[in-house]
Amino acid sequence: MKKLAWGPLLEILNKRDKTIAESLSMAEKARQEYAKLEQEQQRMLKEAQEERNKILKTARDERNKLLADAREEALKTTAKLIDEAKREIAKEKEDAINELKNEIAKFSLEIAELILRQKLENDKVQKEIIDQYLKEIKLN
Repeated sequence: MKKLAWGPLLEILNKRDKTIAESLSMAEKARQEYAKLEQEQQRMLKEAQEERNKILKTARDERNKLLADAREEALKTTAKLIDEAKREIAKEKEDAINELKNEIAKFSLEIAELILRQKLENDKVQKEIIDQYLKEIKLN
C-alpha cells in the first residue's frame, strides 16, 4: 500500500511544487514588468515635466519680450508727443511774442502820433523841431 499511495502522493506534491514554482516565476515576471512600467512611468513623467518647464520658459520669454516691446513703443510714442508739444509751445510762444511786438509797435506809433500832434499844434515848437532835424541831417 505504501507503493500505491506513495506514488500518487509524490505526483501530487510534484505537481504542487511545479505549480508553486510557476506561480513564483509568474510573480517574479509580474514584479519585473511592474518595475519596468514604473520606470517607464517615471521617464514619461520626467519628460512631461521637462516639456512643461520648456513651455513655461517659452511663455515667460514671450511675455517679457512683449512687455519690453510695449515699453519701447510707449517710450517712442511719449518722446514723439513731447517733441510735438515742445514744437507747438515754441510756435505759440513765437506767435505770442510777435503779437506782443506788434501791439507795442502799434502803441508806440499811437503815442508818437499824440506827442507829434501836441508839438505840431504850436508853430514855435514846430519850427524848433524842424530846425533840430535839419541840424541832425547836416551833421550826418
